[in-house]
Amino acid sequence: MAEGGAVTGPRLSIIPARAATDPALKPRDLQVLCVLGRHTDDLGWCRKSQVKMADEMGCARSTVFEAIERLVKAGYLERYVQESDNGRDSPHVYRVILDPKHPDPASVSVEETEAADPCRPVGTPADIPAPPAGPEPAPPAGPEPAPKNDPFRTTDSETGERALPRGPEDRELGERAFRRAFAAWPTYLDDSEPAARLAWARLSQPERAAAIERQADYATSAGKAGGRKTLCSFGKYLGEKRWERLPPPEAQPVTVDDYAPPFGPVWSAFIVGSLATGNVQPVDTLYRQARLGRGHRFGERWHGLKPAMEAVPVGTAMFEAWRAEFERRGWPWLPDPGEQRVIYFPAGGPERLSEFEAAVRSHSEPVNEAAE
Repeated sequence: MAEGGAVTGPRLSIIPARAATDPALKPRDLQVLCVLGRHTDDLGWCRKSQVKMADEMGCARSTVFEAIERLVKAGYLERYVQESDNGRDSPHVYRVILDPKHPDPASVSVEETEAADPCRPVGTPADIPAPPAGPEPAPPAGPEPAPKNDPFRTTDSETGERALPRGPEDRELGERAFRRAFAAWPTYLDDSEPAARLAWARLSQPERAAAIERQADYATSAGKAGGRKTLCSFGKYLGEKRWERLPPPEAQPVTVDDYAPPFGPVWSAFIVGSLATGNVQPVDTLYRQARLGRGHRFGERWHGLKPAMEAVPVGTAMFEAWRAEFERRGWPWLPDPGEQRVIYFPAGGPERLSEFEAAVRSHSEPVNEAAE
């Protein structure tokens, strides 16, 4: 304690101002960002334990984990996983992303950006962490006021295009969909986000849905073209509606007995079984797919556990009991179920979880090989 009873420690937390009013962030997300912003160096980097952050905030580690996941996807954090000499995770390295590097965003237009932005080589693959940013600081911003570059608040008179939905729920859904789609584009770290946003704002809702649905197909097709892995910016993909150039998607055979939707009995059996045996990596993958409404194909052993699962309505006392059990065990809580009103958990509630764990371990097939 300092003189006069004041608590010693950082006096300021440096975070991007746009986070304070971002409707896509939850209060815990902003709190985690502020905690990291208290410890960053001159280049925005810090190394911080999620356990210690949870202690500072008075919450579970899983709450901090989920907030960091959202902040990374929303473009407020960069995260690099660190491992100790014995192969175990150590506190990760984070960088608080304050603003883009462009010195004058007000001068950017879609036409100028795309003309000067030819197809570029695809960057770091999604499953390999990007290297830390270079030591050079971002150029200072000019004295002009910040540009009005949020297309989700524009009007017909400002853009000359169709008006976007005015309701806060529609606007939030549109923002979340854009962030997910932009972050999934292989070159997004080098792309102009304002240009991509403006192109997104000029699309109708059906066009946005089609763009998202085919963006992986387009990235694969462009990567094979000419024997070189090249891909244009996300803004160019949207602005030129390049998904319309693709051939119709091939019908993908679906084995009814193998495929399971998110939050159903088979999906949930795999999630709880993997967490119970300490196999978190496939859980992260399935959580990301579930946020996009996608299920997965599972091995026969997981379909065989369906009788051990029961439906639990969202928001009930049993549902909250499972949430508390996940937090107690330090497990990452389920992603937002959206309109899903029922989620499956092991029958009998958390107090009978040991019976389910025994059923999972009784199978000879390793957990990490069960998802196909």
